Amino acid sequence: MSVAVLGFGKSGQAVYRLLKRKGYSVEVFDDRITEINQSGFFFGKKAEVFFKRDYDFVVTSPGIKPSHRFIQSALERGMEVISELELASRYAKKPIIGITGTNGKTTTVKLVESILNTFGFKALACGNCGVAFSEVVDIDAVDFFVVEASSFQLEFTKEFKPHVAAILNIDFDHLYWHGNMENYINAKRKIFKNQNEGNYFLKNDNDNYVVDSKSQLLIVSRNDSNADAHIGDNSVVVNFEKQFIIDKTRLFGLGNWENIAFATLICLVLGVDKKTIREVVREMDNLEHRIEYVTEIDGVKFYNDSKATNLDAVENALKSFEKKKNIVLILGGKHKGESYRRLLPLLEEYVRAIVVYGEDRKQILQEIGEFNPMPLPAINIWGVVRGAFEVAYKDDVILFSPGGSSCEPYKNFEERGKDFKEEVFKFKEEYDAAPLV
Repeated sequence: MSVAVLGFGKSGQAVYRLLKRKGYSVEVFDDRITEINQSGFFFGKKAEVFFKRDYDFVVTSPGIKPSHRFIQSALERGMEVISELELASRYAKKPIIGITGTNGKTTTVKLVESILNTFGFKALACGNCGVAFSEVVDIDAVDFFVVEASSFQLEFTKEFKPHVAAILNIDFDHLYWHGNMENYINAKRKIFKNQNEGNYFLKNDNDNYVVDSKSQLLIVSRNDSNADAHIGDNSVVVNFEKQFIIDKTRLFGLGNWENIAFATLICLVLGVDKKTIREVVREMDNLEHRIEYVTEIDGVKFYNDSKATNLDAVENALKSFEKKKNIVLILGGKHKGESYRRLLPLLEEYVRAIVVYGEDRKQILQEIGEFNPMPLPAINIWGVVRGAFEVAYKDDVILFSPGGSSCEPYKNFEERGKDFKEEVFKFKEEYDAAPLV
């Protein structure tokens, strides 16, 4: 059988290797890569040959939009188009735990992996959080694949069927790729579409969408104390089977209590005991770039929340602190279409000053312009760190929680967060070395 792989980034490379291991005839197309001379690889302008060829099916990479001319051409010519996630799942011999959501996916995946392994299972985290599913699907010494599934990957699934599936939350995001909110939600919903009575689906009751699945439904709630897992004040009350409470963890942030609730229910349905869950949750630390404590300079604490690429994540970050109005909030990056004005009520409760940076700083400043005092503009991370510290008082918190996606010169939130931390430590050295006046 012949297969076309669209895109040759990390995902496309993993797909290529899996297909070759399975004996397929594979050709690769990527019109974003500079042309090279290698048999079976069509890059740059040479990728145009795709329009003249037919394949048994096409595997597309997450970075390629459904509207891309290659995908549209394949569909018009009757070729099946699937994602790397779908391809790998067809070769999975062990149960899949599929976790998606706008925020919290990676933390929940890592938490589930750690709990299962501590209990004695052999679990492997993969997917959007790091190593591609296709890279590890052939490993036999695994009891569960814990898969972080993005909406991009779910869009082109057909048979994907996790034994346990969860949608942690859904917020305004990725519309540049999906086109509208309805398409985004429908992509997320594909995680449970093929489940049956022997499977489990976990839902956040804050999200409104139809669950048209025969799977066993479990609910996580911030409002309903009778839900399978209820988020309380710095605790999770689990009502599934026999009630118990989790109230100790090193994880910081309101959103992490939700992540704990989902991870707990997932592990309970897989047979893990409460003692193991409590032990792992107690020792789990925040992942990098997720309300991550950086350092303290002269009584001012810095937190890196670069992973906050949407406004829901910013709201969760703010609510993770006390209402002392002692936060200097750094917003910015690339605007995603939802007005930052939505944040104003929370800004009034938690924030004393704001610094805005990035390519869309003018639009953001306009949307929150009525905040008092007037938000300060900055051009880059260097200016952000120094501007935020300039307006901070002792005992303040400087929170880097942009709310927008990464923009030049950063490829992703990881690069952005690392640069923020580096600038904070550089400034700390300068500050500590400066003579007292």
